[in-house]
Amino acid sequence: MNSANLRAAMFNKNAKPYAGKVLKSLNINTGDVIADIGSGGGFFTFEFAKITSPKGKVFAIDTNSKLLAYMESRKAKQKLENIQTVIADEKSSKLPENSCDLIFMRNVFHHIEEPVTYLHNLGKALVPNGRIAIIEWKPGASHHGHGTTGTQIIDIMTKAGYRHIQSYDFLDKQSFNIFEK
Repeated sequence: MNSANLRAAMFNKNAKPYAGKVLKSLNINTGDVIADIGSGGGFFTFEFAKITSPKGKVFAIDTNSKLLAYMESRKAKQKLENIQTVIADEKSSKLPENSCDLIFMRNVFHHIEEPVTYLHNLGKALVPNGRIAIIEWKPGASHHGHGTTGTQIIDIMTKAGYRHIQSYDFLDKQSFNIFEK
């Protein structure tokens, strides 16, 4: 197994223990269009694809082309036609305007260099009443020292033009917040 596949498998293994509660909290429906920003190994991308199928769509967005290639091979094996992988950069998600019911970000918030600008621009991809869900490491909880407090995330999202609508506290090492435009 190459290094990208190992990394993807690790990301996916770490997501499994709490995935059921996260998915239930997101209230996803068949036919929804979801963007998984920083899709990594694709654990949530594939779960979203199963829930939204057959008419829904999932954009798997990442800056790492090797991780997206891994997801492409898994997508073919699982015959999930409603996943579209998208290579992005640090400044743009490359999402079409008014395309997403939900934008999901897990453990990527701390990587965003200019979060207010990036997240404001990301909002253009949301349909009316669309939501952004952010799961982020709490400071000191990540093996790599990454992390942002839930309060900081709410403050940045407010500056970017969002309204905080829900927080969940069932994740020990991460905050989980949902916003709308």
